[in-house]
Amino acid sequence: MPTNKNAQLRYQVLDKCLSNWSRRYYIEDLVEACNEALYLYNGETKDGGCVKKRQVQDDLKFIESEEGYAMQIDAIQYGHRRYYRYHKKGASIKKQPINQEEINLIHDALLLLRRFEGVPQFEWLDDLEKRLYTTSKLGETLDSVVSFQHNPYLKGMDTYYKPIFDSIVNKRVIEIVYHPFDKDARTIVVTPYFLKQYNNRWFLIGKHKGSEYLSNFAIDRIEGFDETSKPYEPLAEDIDFKEYFSDVVGVSVSNAPVEEVMLKVSNKAYGYIVTKPLHESQSAVSTPMEDGYWQVILRVQNNYELRTLLRSFGEQIEVIVPESLRKMMKDSADAMSRMYNDNKSED
Repeated sequence: MPTNKNAQLRYQVLDKCLSNWSRRYYIEDLVEACNEALYLYNGETKDGGCVKKRQVQDDLKFIESEEGYAMQIDAIQYGHRRYYRYHKKGASIKKQPINQEEINLIHDALLLLRRFEGVPQFEWLDDLEKRLYTTSKLGETLDSVVSFQHNPYLKGMDTYYKPIFDSIVNKRVIEIVYHPFDKDARTIVVTPYFLKQYNNRWFLIGKHKGSEYLSNFAIDRIEGFDETSKPYEPLAEDIDFKEYFSDVVGVSVSNAPVEEVMLKVSNKAYGYIVTKPLHESQSAVSTPMEDGYWQVILRVQNNYELRTLLRSFGEQIEVIVPESLRKMMKDSADAMSRMYNDNKSED
């Protein structure tokens, strides 16, 4: 049975009637309710009825079917007539998991939206499709078998993500109150271009008023937002954000040179970074070294996110070159060693 906007409206109306145990809905009442709703929705005439008894009966069968909503409907004899309601009080199609026909409709919509592939605002489509597939397979009585990483406590997302997204789409200059760590809050006029997620945080990529370079602003550090009427500065045509971030780990892009980073990786850590590379530039073929270590090459800028990622492996990864990065990692390791020194005097 094809689903269109009228069919969906009829299902919603029938669901409301069948959920109402305080009134008896006979087939004629259901037909009238559907026609009333269609008239209010799109002006179709009620005289003569645009929906017939046979259509409503088919709709009831669809609502009961596995292809539909798998709802149990009782046809209760009352005198010479029957009225209809759900078998379980409080039941509703709104409480049912998404059905296969709805999945097909959403997939059709996703196919249409994929025409926008490559546009920054639509990178969430791939993730949506995966979530749709996995979560829609779980029934109401089943425990979840998939958990997606997210931070429900991330500050600012509920307040600022949508207006920032809308400003990018509508090409509006914004004014934000930005409060970096260990610095005072300040008001910044920004031309917004892109939203990027990294390490479970979201960042706005935009340009300061009067600046030639792009900057990133963590949404969880934004404390105020206003849309302005200032002229919007279009993004340079030669900027492709997939390419823009290709030389870095994370979101911090600078004028620093892209360097060859040679790593000495333990056999234990090597298994992890082969299956989940540290960066897209990671050499496909690694060189075995002495004592069960591996030589792995990256081509990246030296930034905070790279150093944080390397530190997360502890003693399992050693930076060989460049010397500047090696020294920064050594200084960090020395500071941590002093912090954990067993001979440190107790307060």
